Amino acid sequence: MKKEEIRNNIVRVRERIRQAALAAGRDPGEIKLMLAAKYQPLENLLAAVEAGETLFGHNLIPQLETAEIGLREAAESLSDPTALRHRTAVIGHVQSNKLSAAMEYADRIDTVDNFKTARRINHRRALLNEKDAADAVYPILLQVNSAHADTQFGCAPKDLPEMAKRISEELPFVKIEGLMTIGANTADREAVIRSFEITRALGAQLRELPGLSEAKELSMGMTGDLELAVEHGSTMVRIGTAVFGPRPGAPK
Repeated sequence: MKKEEIRNNIVRVRERIRQAALAAGRDPGEIKLMLAAKYQPLENLLAAVEAGETLFGHNLIPQLETAEIGLREAAESLSDPTALRHRTAVIGHVQSNKLSAAMEYADRIDTVDNFKTARRINHRRALLNEKDAADAVYPILLQVNSAHADTQFGCAPKDLPEMAKRISEELPFVKIEGLMTIGANTADREAVIRSFEITRALGAQLRELPGLSEAKELSMGMTGDLELAVEHGSTMVRIGTAVFGPRPGAPK
């Protein structure tokens, strides 16, 4: 896809977000746009950064690594490397053997859905802090399976508050910043709304827990349902198709 097409698509998506926010009585500035980068070639990501976008989500860790190395190399070739400054999150399930690479190349993991994964993140962060003599924490979102779908990852809604409490109390090098959900993958509008409402309610519960009052991120909504997501409290929508066009297949 050409740079100009990507730029124009971004403008259209941002207008959709703006209109959805105004219709819901919200400030459009409250909603972030994350670009879903699965299978996108580096030139598409560069075009988006050059158009002013700063948030990217990767489903696949090998592609995350390749894309981040490519973006960093592109930045080094510029007189002003900050022109390609951006942040990246993992928005796909992370296998334990990919966790170190995920943490090295992503600024946040948005798909933590069990205590064991959070504990592994805490352990790796603690080791790195020892080496660097720093006290930095690693940010995460907790993924909730708000649609109760067998085909989706995510913590069961009923188990999420207790998991969040354990992470907050027991893992000092992990910072919960909010929740992420895929939501109901259906044409049934009410089912989609119900999944977003479950996530919003859990977000409110999360912020009542000690130390989590600032865990305000609600990452929910994609190309087909971003308006509903914004109406029901999303603070970040993850958009791929509406910006980059139909997703290309897996590379050979």
